[in-house]
Amino acid sequence: MKRIGITGGIGAGKSEVTNFLRGKGYTVIDADEVAREASVPGEPAMLTLREEIGAGIFLKDGNIDRPALAKMIFHDFDTMDLVNRILHADIRKRIEKYMKDCEERGKELVFISAPLLFEAGMDRALDEVWLVTARESVRFSRVRQRDGLSDDEIRARMRNQMPEAKKRARAQVIIGNNGALPELHANVEKALLLYENYSII
Repeated sequence: MKRIGITGGIGAGKSEVTNFLRGKGYTVIDADEVAREASVPGEPAMLTLREEIGAGIFLKDGNIDRPALAKMIFHDFDTMDLVNRILHADIRKRIEKYMKDCEERGKELVFISAPLLFEAGMDRALDEVWLVTARESVRFSRVRQRDGLSDDEIRARMRNQMPEAKKRARAQVIIGNNGALPELHANVEKALLLYENYSII
């Protein structure tokens, strides 16, 4: 089974690539969705976070207080590193299980979409990585419109991700996304040409 990772910095358009692939019938394991599974109250990672960081990052119903956690980790690199290590370990374990399930079902090609793919070391379990890229000005505009964040907040999130130059050096395929969706889709189609003989069922 061929395992292809998809990643990109905030605002680059990774989710649009994921949606396009799913629309064409490809299997995509989305790390953001897996992270939501891991964040359910009572799950192992949540119990570990409560022990290591405390109850202050949790709401009364047991769910994570995401604004409180975001405020904490974006100003405290040690806490961010701890949270990432706990969550990444759980997410990697779940993704590995999903990949094994796909292989046992006879899947020939599966995509793994993750914003922190390199940071979490997930690339080591993959055959190839596609990096979705866009100019910084384009990314800023998209994130402002999508999330309503200030430029300072966007810069903080960008600083907490691996620099794009380092990602480019480790990716096998670069997918540009500076224009409209049809252009992005065409770029993905070009990348898929190498796998046109792989079954997606």
